[in-house]
Amino acid sequence: MAALIHGWQEDPGFADKIASACYQQYNKLPRKGKPQTGKEWILLAAVVMTVSRDDLCTPYDVKVLSVGTGSKCIGQTKMNKQGTVLHDSHAEVVARRAFLRYLYWQLNNAYRGKGSEIFLSPDKNGRCSLKLGIEFHLFTSHTPCGDASIFRKDFEKDNADENVGQAVHDTDCDRTIGETETKKRTINSLEHSKKTRHQTADEKCTSLECGDGKFLNEKTLTDTICDNSSKVTEPSAKSRPLEVTCKPTKKCCTESCSQCNRNIPSVVTCTGNKSISDTSANTDDHRDIHRTGAKCVPAGDQDCLQPGVDYHKVGVLRTKPGRGDRTLSMSCSDKIAKWNVLGCQGALLSHFMTRPVYFQSVVIGKCPFNLEAMQRAVFERCINIKNLPEGYIIHQPRIFQSQIPFIHSKQEVQQGSSEKKLVPSPTAIIWYAKPNAQVSVAVNGYRQGVTAKNLGKPGSRCSICKKELFNEFIQLKTALSREQMPQTLLCRSESMTYFDYKQAATEYCQARDQFLMVFDTWVVTSAEFQQFFSE
Repeated sequence: MAALIHGWQEDPGFADKIASACYQQYNKLPRKGKPQTGKEWILLAAVVMTVSRDDLCTPYDVKVLSVGTGSKCIGQTKMNKQGTVLHDSHAEVVARRAFLRYLYWQLNNAYRGKGSEIFLSPDKNGRCSLKLGIEFHLFTSHTPCGDASIFRKDFEKDNADENVGQAVHDTDCDRTIGETETKKRTINSLEHSKKTRHQTADEKCTSLECGDGKFLNEKTLTDTICDNSSKVTEPSAKSRPLEVTCKPTKKCCTESCSQCNRNIPSVVTCTGNKSISDTSANTDDHRDIHRTGAKCVPAGDQDCLQPGVDYHKVGVLRTKPGRGDRTLSMSCSDKIAKWNVLGCQGALLSHFMTRPVYFQSVVIGKCPFNLEAMQRAVFERCINIKNLPEGYIIHQPRIFQSQIPFIHSKQEVQQGSSEKKLVPSPTAIIWYAKPNAQVSVAVNGYRQGVTAKNLGKPGSRCSICKKELFNEFIQLKTALSREQMPQTLLCRSESMTYFDYKQAATEYCQARDQFLMVFDTWVVTSAEFQQFFSE
């Protein structure tokens, strides 16, 4: 007799259920926007809802709320100041923004008394709370670009058979770093200090960078953890720290440190028997890492760019690559880390909600994957963020990996294709779970098929650009009576811009400011790109 499951947290098949649901929804979508067979590949992401049930046989239901595909970004010279271009078309970003459209629809239902499937009726302060048992999860068919993608290739091989269809992060999903009761992990690195960016020629590179320019030593992190009564997951018994030899570059190291080893702590542990600097390794996989195309932010420390394991620095902020023209879009690893502090709802929607919306889990599809790199990238480097407003936390989602492949992933397409060179699809598919909502496809930040002479017209926009989401916000606000209006929106001028309304979300902005105190070289979109009005 099968063991009874009391929730998704205890379900060993949870990751595969989420992946299957996302792939099934993707397969139902029209052919338009999908990769050319045998020639192109694409990345897929989705936001999924679980609803708890009082049924031990089926303890929770799964529903896909949004789907996004894509792997492109536009360069900074192609950005416009009217909010009509989608700057970032990576799958995780597309799925999250499509999810925002779903939230606006559900809030409209809640405020109008039509019955929302996820929100309770607004409270006396004009804000809505999620119904009991409603939780959201982020699925992505591939490891997020940026910091989460950087790990040794032999990590993946050593862990390949250990996490099949199972949770690979066993802490309680509703606990934060300051509340979890799992064992404490100490980080062996230099003292938290921006002075490390300006090391002199006789200093050794022995620091682990945990969030652009932010350094933790063993004592600092231990004190921080103890102050918050936190304990972070301990690596497996066969794990051990890795040694990295850091080679000299302009902003990384000096020549005097070329012989010094620095320990990457257990946030990047290895289950194999070789250290990174072990010269006895006899395969390329033991001398190389999975790399990311995301570039270190200009104001922060830079990659060493040395062969093999010394190519990248870990923990630093990165922007997504572009074709020649550099983008201003932060990597998906960085954005997910931000969502784990500020919530995925953004500033505008926070006006209408009692609390931020956090993803309770992140599920990764079948692909190169390392748990420690994911943890480091999406929440562990946020540990130094302090003084968050009430309701905002350093959220620690569970991390899972599925072993079900995505049919249009690069690996799957390669196996069935005779083409010598595959290319990523230039399109981004946008779908969310609203009846009669049309699936839209974006290319280069605009709706697919738009001609050059129509670029400035409403029909050229994709449904999740800033302008369209701002229009949704204004439509919701306009429909509210004064009694229903959240306090942050009372007595607001009708001539306020997108930027003005974001700034009016005071609690969100306070949390954002605390986030940016730690990630102080985050590439923030200039206000001039947000000074537009709704229609």
